[in-house]
Amino acid sequence: MDGLSWAIKKIMLLIILLGFITYSFATSTNQHNHLTKTHLAKKEIALHENHHKKRHHHSIKKHHLHTKKQSAHHTAAAAAKQPTLIQKHNITISTLPVYLLSSIEKNLVSFVRNTMTTLQYSVYKLGGTHIDTSHGVYIVDCSSYVDHVLKSIYPQAYSSLVASIGSEKPTSDDFYHYFINLSTHAKHWNTIEDVEELRPGDILVFRYKNSLGYERGGHVMIVMDKPIRHGDTFSVRVTDSASGGHSKDTRQPRSSGIGIGTLVLKVNPRTYQPYAYAWKIGSRWQSNVSFAMARPLGLETA
Repeated sequence: MDGLSWAIKKIMLLIILLGFITYSFATSTNQHNHLTKTHLAKKEIALHENHHKKRHHHSIKKHHLHTKKQSAHHTAAAAAKQPTLIQKHNITISTLPVYLLSSIEKNLVSFVRNTMTTLQYSVYKLGGTHIDTSHGVYIVDCSSYVDHVLKSIYPQAYSSLVASIGSEKPTSDDFYHYFINLSTHAKHWNTIEDVEELRPGDILVFRYKNSLGYERGGHVMIVMDKPIRHGDTFSVRVTDSASGGHSKDTRQPRSSGIGIGTLVLKVNPRTYQPYAYAWKIGSRWQSNVSFAMARPLGLETA
């Protein structure tokens, strides 16, 4: 009987021990599962927050770029709306009486002066071709402006130039080489050798020369008045698009764009051909240049 009781006690102890082990294992497993789920949940939350942060950062960056573009657009638009101030008293300066002008010269002078009077916004831009006459906006370089005037006043001469050089946009280089190679039998252009012969509507162009004599860059302009002689120099009234104005200019100081002003040419006293220029009266002479001059011919003179 005692032996049986002891066996029963051992069995009960084993059952209790097994129950305890099973409970401990289950508890440990549940805790592990709980920790694993908690870890995964935290990881998922972290990933979600990180994704949200990235989207938020991207959204902010996109907003900044959009705002920057809008700001640049509004700035450009605002600049274009700002009227260009001109010195109106310099528009009509002339030493050649109107009655001495031919009808086509009168048309040219009136056209340019009217352009200056109705000018709202202008700036010099190399390669620029934006012209909006209805709003008085001119964002152009020197050749684009001369092209515009020629097309309006001397369309035949302009068409002849374009056909000869094979370009819809003649540059200062094109004008220069066309003039120096101009045939005496050209129908719509005449070469001019003497500065004293210049008249309103004539085209004056120069090319810069480096120390080796190679040409680089240049400038083209339209004569607005008969040159005034001062010994071996001539002051010439011109209209052009440039980064700065000449003397007695319609452009305000430190302004660019289209305008009318006076520059000075130094000539050979025997031939009266120009070999140097001063951008303004009294400014430094530039002699590293080659000049060419020609006269466009309208229907009345062709």
